[in-house]
Amino acid sequence: MKRTTFIITAIIAIASCSAPLMSRGNETLIMNPEFDASDTNYMMLSKIERTDTATIIYADVYNLPNYWIYLSSNGKLKDSKGKTYKLLSCDGFQLDKEVFMPASGTMSFALYFEPVDKNEKMVDYIDLDENNESIIGIKLYKVRHTEPVQCLLKGEVLDRPQSSRLVLLKSGRDFRTTKVTYIPVRDGKFEYMFYANAEEAYQLIFDDEIRRGFGHPVDFIAESGTLDFTLNPIDKWQDNTVKGGKYTGDYHAMVDSLNKKMRPFYHELDEKMQQLQDENKYYTPEAGEIYKQLQTFNKADFATKKSALYDRIDQLKKEGKYLSEEARVLHDEGERIYKTVYVDNLLEYAKTHVNIMGYTFLVKITHDAIEQEDYKLDAAPMLAIFHDIYEKKYPRHPYTSLMQSYGQAAAIQAGKPCPDVAALDVTTDREVRLLELMKGKKVTLIHLWASWCGPCRAHGMAMIPVYEMYKDKGFSVIGISREQKKEAMDMAVKKDKYPWVNLLELNDEHSIWTKFGIGNAGGGEFLVDAQGNFLAVNATPEEMKKILQKLFD
Repeated sequence: MKRTTFIITAIIAIASCSAPLMSRGNETLIMNPEFDASDTNYMMLSKIERTDTATIIYADVYNLPNYWIYLSSNGKLKDSKGKTYKLLSCDGFQLDKEVFMPASGTMSFALYFEPVDKNEKMVDYIDLDENNESIIGIKLYKVRHTEPVQCLLKGEVLDRPQSSRLVLLKSGRDFRTTKVTYIPVRDGKFEYMFYANAEEAYQLIFDDEIRRGFGHPVDFIAESGTLDFTLNPIDKWQDNTVKGGKYTGDYHAMVDSLNKKMRPFYHELDEKMQQLQDENKYYTPEAGEIYKQLQTFNKADFATKKSALYDRIDQLKKEGKYLSEEARVLHDEGERIYKTVYVDNLLEYAKTHVNIMGYTFLVKITHDAIEQEDYKLDAAPMLAIFHDIYEKKYPRHPYTSLMQSYGQAAAIQAGKPCPDVAALDVTTDREVRLLELMKGKKVTLIHLWASWCGPCRAHGMAMIPVYEMYKDKGFSVIGISREQKKEAMDMAVKKDKYPWVNLLELNDEHSIWTKFGIGNAGGGEFLVDAQGNFLAVNATPEEMKKILQKLFD
């Protein structure tokens, strides 16, 4: 399947509504079949029917209204022994044609395949069009879940006919780089049984909002029981509610009360900032001129023109020459309000309420301290509470490994040691460690990038002539690509012609971006010396060139 706009690829974890627990068997009808992985974010399976003459997959496809989807007649099923089953016909969707979506943004259809062997309990679906999309490990039986957290998510969606499904993912994660779950919305309602291994924070976001480039996530804590959601139209997203659960209701009450305190201050600040923007007094003259230039370029200019201008914007921010003096005063006041009203209260709560809700707040504000670009927060108080209290009480909770990664990120600065992370060497299909690859080199550039990140790829291409100039003098480059599919990295490397070793980070398996303090970004550049210490952190290509010239010329 394909479309004419940028594809946001997502791995679907378990895209199904709630289903009764059943043991393995040769069922002839499997409702909401589960599967291991998928690299299509358009198609969801609703049921599978097995007969003597066909294996029938009932599915739904999703996209924005008036966008098209393509489904190939070359689709096949493949069983555990490698045997393939041809696609015989399709009911409800025209194959081998660009089919435009209706106003609802969804269509339902049935795919008829040759009958799968009766004893088979798992198959892969492979659509052999040019995108080579697939759904791997489709279970031909109902899975018996044993996870300790079994949370029923149900709710009502008000006056949003264009919103046909929701995206479920962990709070603080980037949907471009992590596994997500899709939940269908039918007749304004949804219901999904969510299984998790630990109580922790998640989010629901409307899929159509993500596709349009924005989103208003609804937070909740995954906990056993039922959570009831009321989700409103886009312009009333602040009225969204969640009821139920031991922690979720109190979580929202706490956050809502703090937001209510901050709202009047921010409303006044926003008005003053908007006035400065209307009068062209918000940015410094240089920053303002750069933004004017950026408006004259199209998307294709990124690698040659726009990237350098964005690098200059980043440099102005580092030098304190980005905002005008009037805007800086307003920004500093907003930072003060955010810290005293929001951060300090959540920090105090985490100290006095040592439970999952307190831990969730601690993780939330630590994430902001590490990842927040607008307001600079000191992560030291959060990390101190973590080490003194939560690390000991919750040694095996997922939050604990996340907080340990944040601790590594807080130490990312020039003169400090580089984290020794592991990543996949796709040429040998084995994991390698970063510091091992850097041995014997005077200077190494760690180039963190992603196929979908324009600035990252522009930086990589800008460094190719620099690499060629200094590679024989002890300079090396190690690229690590943040992807959901290996093929995406392969295609980008081939197109951009990177001459250095490139490793792969699939689905943030090793939390590399979090450990480098750029979890919300596509990538970054880090220069490391022969002793394994940082020479420069998040440097632009021009900054790196100057450092290398001093070292080698």
